Amino acid sequence: MKKFFILLALVAATLTAHADEFPYLAIERTNGSVTVMAAANLTLTYADGTLTAANGEANETFETASLSRMYFTDTATGIAEIAAAGRAVPVDVWAADGRSLGRFPSLQDATKRLNKGTYVIKANGTTFKVAVQ
Repeated sequence: MKKFFILLALVAATLTAHADEFPYLAIERTNGSVTVMAAANLTLTYADGTLTAANGEANETFETASLSRMYFTDTATGIAEIAAAGRAVPVDVWAADGRSLGRFPSLQDATKRLNKGTYVIKANGTTFKVAVQ
């Protein structure tokens, strides 16, 4: 039993050291939007189908049904949810090489139609980078 606890402590220490290499947590939704938060002092709380992420600087709430994945990253860029008064906002899309791919009625519509890859999205005067997988 003592060996088990020592092994468990070693695994926990290894995972903690590995997580330090990635100072941000990215939370991706099914519509393709990504929220990135600093992982320092991050707490995740789940209640009634809602995930709350708080780190002292930001406090974000997510419906778990709308989440596709979470991952640690070394990049602080992410995509804010694009909406205006609860309605979809048109987005302009460019390929990574700068080619314009046109305008789509919403971010969700764009991510459904695009092939896998990295794109630049502009909506409401704000530009974001999106990875479609």
